[in-house]
Amino acid sequence: MATNDPLDADADPFRPPAIPTLVGCLHCGEEYDSYQIEWRVENCGDGRSRGFWCCPMENCDGRGFGFDIFPVDPEYRDENGETMWVDDDENDSELDEGLDSADPLEGGRNDGGDADDDLLPW
Repeated sequence: MATNDPLDADADPFRPPAIPTLVGCLHCGEEYDSYQIEWRVENCGDGRSRGFWCCPMENCDGRGFGFDIFPVDPEYRDENGETMWVDDDENDSELDEGLDSADPLEGGRNDGGDADDDLLPW
């Protein structure tokens, strides 16, 4: 059974794509080529060292391709031809109809009453 080595950049599931592409960071909003994503080793709160693929922008804490850092091209495909996103338009109208008829009070109190009157299950 394979073990997870937190210092192995090549085994990290959030490593940059094999074929460089233009990416954007959700944290800082900057766009750059994916080859600029940096591997950084940090000491964590438990005293262990762990590596992270990080946004290269100064003072940005965006981490991981496909987590905080995404391709700018909505039609992006990886080196295996796989897409990152799935667009399932066929169910959108059903979801919209369900939202229109939903009762906002169903499943809990939401009538603007005093919060002390609400009974919480925990």
